[in-house]
Amino acid sequence: MYRIAICDDEKTFLEMAQEQIQEYCRSNEIGAVIKKYASAVTLAEDIEAGKMFDAYILDIEMKNYSGLEIARMVKKHSSTACIIFLTSYSSYAVEACGMQVFRYVLKEKMEKKLPEVLDALFRHLKFLENNDIYVIWSQRKYVKLAQRSIIYIRKDKKNAVFMLTDGQMESERITLQDVYRKLNPKEMIFLDRGIIVNVFHVQKILKNQIRMTEGHTVTTSKNGIMELKQFLNRYWGEIL
Repeated sequence: MYRIAICDDEKTFLEMAQEQIQEYCRSNEIGAVIKKYASAVTLAEDIEAGKMFDAYILDIEMKNYSGLEIARMVKKHSSTACIIFLTSYSSYAVEACGMQVFRYVLKEKMEKKLPEVLDALFRHLKFLENNDIYVIWSQRKYVKLAQRSIIYIRKDKKNAVFMLTDGQMESERITLQDVYRKLNPKEMIFLDRGIIVNVFHVQKILKNQIRMTEGHTVTTSKNGIMELKQFLNRYWGEIL
């Protein structure tokens, strides 16, 4: 069951968007809970209280909080939640792109464009659902990470820091041992010196350095390199 929030202080568009999404879900037999917010303040309060959704459909120009401000709040709590702007204004498109939002739709084109956007949204959510997911959950944060999006995880004092394929970082106050127990170990190896590496992202091994995707380099011991090579041989042998 997917969770979708719609926020617009123009009640007419709020009702129209809800009806169109509900009809789309009925026609495509998609289970979804859709919650509408006529106030950006109420949505902001729910986000700060840890009530998170898989996708947010937001107007941009609203009272008290703009859609851009709401999107930034969401991004602080979840790196996987999809943001869709449904707005009357094209002037915010560049700023929205810089925030890596999922889609930007003009209200005048909603009836035609929204089904295409929902097609893409539910394909994306299904992809996340069908892949191994790591969940970071605390009083102030709820983040679902596709395991394939994790390049490596390192220790930083009492935190585990996740380096991700989108260039972002997430952290959790947890030991690396406990992180590893939560992961599917098929693609993950716990090396010495406090590093967990996703072998899917390993590109090259040079002496004691591991070159990874997105320009990352991880350093480990000679024993760590030997363990990694043995792990890679088993990994590639299983999937070839």
